[in-house]
Amino acid sequence: MTNTEFQEGSPRSHISRSPLSQDQDHRPTGQVTGDLHARHARLPRLLPVCDAAAAYHLVYRRVDALIRDRAQVAELTVPACPAWTIRQTVAHLAGIAQDIVSSNMEGKAGDSWTQAQVDRLAGHSIDELLDLWGRIIDDVSTTLALGSEGSACQLVFDAISHEHDIRGALSEPGSRTGDLVFEVALGFLTTMGDQFIRHARMPAFRLTTPTLGSVQLGDPHTAQGQIALSISDFEALRAFGGRRSLRQLLALPWQGDPTELLPAFTHLLPAVSNDGIRPPDDDLVE
Repeated sequence: MTNTEFQEGSPRSHISRSPLSQDQDHRPTGQVTGDLHARHARLPRLLPVCDAAAAYHLVYRRVDALIRDRAQVAELTVPACPAWTIRQTVAHLAGIAQDIVSSNMEGKAGDSWTQAQVDRLAGHSIDELLDLWGRIIDDVSTTLALGSEGSACQLVFDAISHEHDIRGALSEPGSRTGDLVFEVALGFLTTMGDQFIRHARMPAFRLTTPTLGSVQLGDPHTAQGQIALSISDFEALRAFGGRRSLRQLLALPWQGDPTELLPAFTHLLPAVSNDGIRPPDDDLVE
């Protein structure tokens, strides 16, 4: 799980009158371009905690339906997390739930924190881990209600990422779009990305997916021409969630040159996530 902290309520860009109005004619060309770029995209937003809790329950039910009574898959390696097996990945998911309920958040998302989850649950089968997770999931929701939207949505992002990691290990892709889980997770990723891009003064760009529609990441006044990307919900989750190599990121169908955005993937996200979100060295094909 990534330890990505951010300020909720990111700055709101000003989208004003028609570009044909006289006062806009006197603005710098880059500012006009930025306003035009932003006009067709909304700002990212976090979903309410109640939606995040519902999405988290949905991920649990899907993972339970996917691997319960399948002890034979427990020791399969997870390609997206090659240091873990399927059983260890589920131990991480159940262990996070335990830590949230017990307020054991010191060192959140660091290697020692996640490894402690896997180690303390090492003697449990997949079904036992699913039972443990299911017994405390309502308590997790209660705890989430006391915290921020960002923390709740971050948990959903982590859970759906590992759901699809497990599905990748099984070659059973399941649903990849169009539900509340993607909406919550992508809302978290784009809100986080918007703030990081603004803080680092990187070029703004527009991201479009079926669930999100079009969202503006970064200050539109920093746009150098128009940078845009239209991809599936699933590809957005994996690309912006540390599951695509640098080569794969560059191969996405960008409109404009994304070169100046690459440090967001290779340096900024790893730095703020305890190395939890980083492009893998090798391509992950799903």
